[in-house]
Amino acid sequence: MIKALIFDWAGVLATDGYWVWVLKNIKNIANRKEYFDHLSMDVDSAKISHNEFMEILARESRKTQEEVWQEVKNEIVLNDKLISLVKKMKGKYQIGLLSNFTFPWLSEILTENNLWILFDKNIISSEYKMIKPNPEIFQKMLRMLNLKPEETVFIDDRQIHIEGARRLGLEGILFINNAQFIEDLEKLGIKI
Repeated sequence: MIKALIFDWAGVLATDGYWVWVLKNIKNIANRKEYFDHLSMDVDSAKISHNEFMEILARESRKTQEEVWQEVKNEIVLNDKLISLVKKMKGKYQIGLLSNFTFPWLSEILTENNLWILFDKNIISSEYKMIKPNPEIFQKMLRMLNLKPEETVFIDDRQIHIEGARRLGLEGILFINNAQFIEDLEKLGIKI
C-alpha cells in the first residue's frame, strides 16, 4: 500500500531554471555542456560551495552574482497544476521533496512561494552532501518518512534517478507532463 509520494523539484514541480539560463547565457555551450553539468553536480553535492558556484557563473557570463541569480530565478516557472494536485494529496499521503539542488536557491523559491508546507520531509542534496541516484539519499528519505521502499512512489524527470529508486524497491514514475503523471498515479491505484 502506497503511503508517500516523493517529488523531485526541477523538471517536475518547476522548470529547471539553471539549465534554461545556462543555454541562454553561456557561449559555446554545445562544447561545454559536460562542464556545466559537472558544475551543477558539484554544487548539488556540496563538493563546491554555493559561493564558489556563483562566482563561476558570474565569471562565465560576465554578470554579477545578483544578476545571475535573478535571471535564473526568472526562468523557474512553478508547475501550478501539479502543485495543486500535491495539495489535494497531502493528508492522504505523506509528501516528500528529494531534489538535487543548491540549498540557498531552492530555499528562497520555496519560502517566497510558501511551499515548504507542502512537504512532510525534504532533502535538498547540497545540505546532505549526496545526490541522486546515490542509494544513500533514497534510504535517508525513507528513514525520515519512516516507511519501507514499497510504500513509496518517487517522481522524477530523469530516468537514471527513477532507476536508482527502483533498485531499492521504490515505485518510480518518470515525469513527462501532468496528464501522464495523473494516468500513472491511477495505474498505481493512487487517489487524488
